[in-house]
Amino acid sequence: MNTRLDPPPVRPLTAAERARLRNRIMDQTRPAVRRPARRWIAPVVGVGAVAAVVAGTLVVTNQPSGTPGPRPGVAGTPSVQLTGTPEAKTGVDLGPAPLADLTKIVAECAFPDEGGPAELLWSRQVRGITEDSTTLVALARNTKVSTVQPTIVRRGGKPGQGGAPSTAKLGYRFCMTRLPPAAKLGAIGAVGRVDDKAWRTHPGSTRNLVALGGEDSDFTNDVRTLQAWMIYHASSTVATVEARYVLNGKPGPWTKGVVDSGFAYTEVQANGKFTVGQRLKTEVRAFDAQGHQLP
Repeated sequence: MNTRLDPPPVRPLTAAERARLRNRIMDQTRPAVRRPARRWIAPVVGVGAVAAVVAGTLVVTNQPSGTPGPRPGVAGTPSVQLTGTPEAKTGVDLGPAPLADLTKIVAECAFPDEGGPAELLWSRQVRGITEDSTTLVALARNTKVSTVQPTIVRRGGKPGQGGAPSTAKLGYRFCMTRLPPAAKLGAIGAVGRVDDKAWRTHPGSTRNLVALGGEDSDFTNDVRTLQAWMIYHASSTVATVEARYVLNGKPGPWTKGVVDSGFAYTEVQANGKFTVGQRLKTEVRAFDAQGHQLP
């Protein structure tokens, strides 16, 4: 028996056969090369692009400071709405107006020489213009419309400017009173007419806030705090409102306002040295319950 295990003789490979065999082995031992998947990246715009009417001025908020990206409204740059938490660190809401103070705000909602008490429709307690004061804001109606001409009457402060009441025959008004009254507060109370057209304009999906009235030039007696505030009709979608002032081209911090019972209130304050009659430009934005910004 032959115990030798020598392999049978194999004919020599040609140069072409050796090259083909080597390439086949190398191809099997190389790691697979994967081509990257193509992804479509859409440009996005910051959450600050929204228009609002504030104190009679059309204001369009800008992108957050330092955020690069295309400008909204430019052809070829589609806008994508972002979802997120509102940025405001400060809020103004102090809850429902205390029952003991409702008589004060009802009295404030009346014009001079106006018959009968006003019917209170909505009220809220909010922060004051000084650290040791609070403010009551309200909406009311009096069908016995006063013939007094001023559109806004301030008590304890600068008198309001004249304005015919022919556009406010429904008797709706916005009002404010500061507690406790003190000399340093400036105006301690105010009442103004809500324009009939504004009251009849119902907020909807394309316009979630309808301005009813407010002030953009309230100040303390030392003229070192300037304040702007506004009351709105709000759509049922609005869960949060925020506002910030813009002074000398520089925006202030976002301040959280109030949303309650179909109405909203925003307020901002700037500190410095101002002049009587100086106005505070305001930017406003609204969010739904999921944090989506609304028109």
